[in-house]
Order: sequence, then C-alpha cells, then structure tokens
Amino acid sequence: MEKDNYKILVLFVEPMRYGLDRIKEVYERSPYTFKYVYCEQRVTGKEDLNLPADSIVCTGTNFDKKKQFISVIKDFKPDFCIINGYVGTVQTVAIKYCQKHGIRYAIESDTPLNIPKNKIKRLLKKIYLKRMLSNRYCYGFPGGSLQKENFIFYGIPEEKNYIMPMSVSLDRLNKEEIKLPSKEKLKQELGILNKITFLFVGRLEHVKNVSLLLKAFSMLKKNNDNVALIIVGDGTLKTELEEQVRDSGVQDVYFKGYITFPEIVRYYKASDVFVLPSVFEPWGLVVNEAMTLGLPAVVSSDVGCRKDLIETGNNGYIFESDNVYDLLEKLESIIELDIASASRFAVNKISQWNYNYYLKVFLGAIEDVKQS
Repeated sequence: MEKDNYKILVLFVEPMRYGLDRIKEVYERSPYTFKYVYCEQRVTGKEDLNLPADSIVCTGTNFDKKKQFISVIKDFKPDFCIINGYVGTVQTVAIKYCQKHGIRYAIESDTPLNIPKNKIKRLLKKIYLKRMLSNRYCYGFPGGSLQKENFIFYGIPEEKNYIMPMSVSLDRLNKEEIKLPSKEKLKQELGILNKITFLFVGRLEHVKNVSLLLKAFSMLKKNNDNVALIIVGDGTLKTELEEQVRDSGVQDVYFKGYITFPEIVRYYKASDVFVLPSVFEPWGLVVNEAMTLGLPAVVSSDVGCRKDLIETGNNGYIFESDNVYDLLEKLESIIELDIASASRFAVNKISQWNYNYYLKVFLGAIEDVKQS
C-alpha cells in the first residue's frame, strides 16, 4: 500500500497483546504514519511485551505524564489522534489538547452504555462526557454495537461513529493451535477424556462471578457426570473458590492458575464450551479467543460482546446476570446442542469479526475524516 504523509497518534492505556495485534494487523497495513504512546507501563497485564521501536511510555507522576504527552504531541504534530478511553489523566489531557488546537480525534472504547441510577451521578457523568465527546472534532470508534449506543447517548452523532470491532489475532491463535496434539489427546493428558469440558479464563475476582459458575456446575454435575470444568486464572478469590469446590464435594473441577499465551491455547483446544459469568464486562476478548478456537460460549447479560458475537442456540447462550438457575438452564441447553455444529458456527461468526474487517472500516473512517 502506497504510503501517505497523514500522521496519526495512538494513545493506548498500557502495553497489551491485543494492542500489539492491532498495530501489526491494522496500523502497519495502512498507509499512514503512526506514533504510539502508552499512559502506563503496566496496569493489569502481567506479560512482558516488546513494543514498537518508537513507542513512548509515560512514567512518573500524573503531572510528569501530562508534560511527556504534551511534548510528544507538539513534536509529532498529528493530523488525527486515536485515544483509548476518556477518563484517565493522560486521556483527558489528550482530548482537551485536540479540542483546543483543532485536531480531529476519535475515542476508542469497549464500554457499553451504562446510565447511573443515582440522579447526581447520572448528571455528573453526562456533564463530563458531553464535554469530552460532544465536540465538532470528536469521532467515535466503539468496539461494538452496545459501545456505539454509549457514544451516541453522550453526544457523538450516528454518522461520526465507526464500529472498530473488538478483536483478537485469528492468525496468532490458529498458528499455535495447529502445533498442538488433537483435542482427544489433550483431554487425555488433562484427565478429562470423554467429558464435555467447560472453560473459564480470567481474573478470580468478584466482578468475574466465578462462584456463581461453580454453583451452577455443581448443580449440573448431579445429573450429568460426563462434564468437567477448567478454571484458568488467578486472583484474590482463588483460595476461597477452591474451598467452595472442596466444601461442595463436586468432582472434575480443575484450577490451573495464571497462564499466558501461547500455553493458554492448549486449554481452549482441550475444552468444549466457554463460560463468562461476569457481573461487569465491557467486552470480553476471551470470548473472541474461545470462538476463534471453536468453542461456543455461555455469557452473562452483563458481558459487552453478547449482542455482536452470541447467536442464541447457534453458537451459545446469554443468561441473566447473577442468576444461577438461568445459568444452569443454559449450561444444560448447550450440552444438548450438537457441539460440533455449534463449534463451526462459532468459528464462522468470529471470522467475520476480525482485524481484516477492522482494517476496512478504519481506512474508510480515516478517509471520511480527511474529507470532512
């Protein structure tokens, strides 16, 4: 692709593998000139990642980070800025700088619409977000349909919103998957041969609601001995959750701890159904990963990807958040499905929600911005 002198500054929250995938599969395949800035060295990620050579990572106090970012944007002189999020210190500085200097900018977000019930909080949130988003220079790059609703509600017009699909690298995952033994061999190695295996991947914290999954699985196990559950992740609730399993006496529940890529692919391939029971989950990229590797998914009604990725009865189910009986019903329903067919449907669905689609939308959006 012929190079363009149009300059784009991208502000990330922190180095994450998903962000590096986007750089490789979208930004480096587009004709524009990029500068990457990270607000933090590390917030939630545990992996040590190699960043692009010219990346800038803000360090020190919030005041230091403000100065560093302003220095970078003044020196780079971007035509357009992509800002991940809208509430952090550096993000706020970036938005205000763009507004003041007439630089067009897009907010990229995985946050779905959530209107506070408290009147004061609702008013304060609306005032703040209107100031950040309802601006002639502002565009929306929501990660999905529910995220687009959030932007429109708080002031970015429909025509200035471009869904940039929350994605994972299909190529990266599939390259690792084909290196592994067969599903049957992996199941045998893990001691779950001939069992329909449910998988959870994530932090073991209250927001992920793994306790609910354990309760539902224990109930499911009473009438279905041929099921197993693998829990991949770590967190402050690990000991408590392990005690919950011991106290219930349920069998075939395996805690595997924190596992990074590429080893995590082994557990996706060995499993049959993915479950994400979170009570708050802006998107849930683990669902993308699971579907890429052929797992239908059961997710709560508080998981942000549900509208774009889950087709009830085809590649999974959505259950009422924090309702153990509804989760149990959906687990029972999915094991009655033709798992092989649901797996194919999952792969087909996610193959339409990837970085190739992202790149197509991204190129169109930038051209629209350039002509506006």
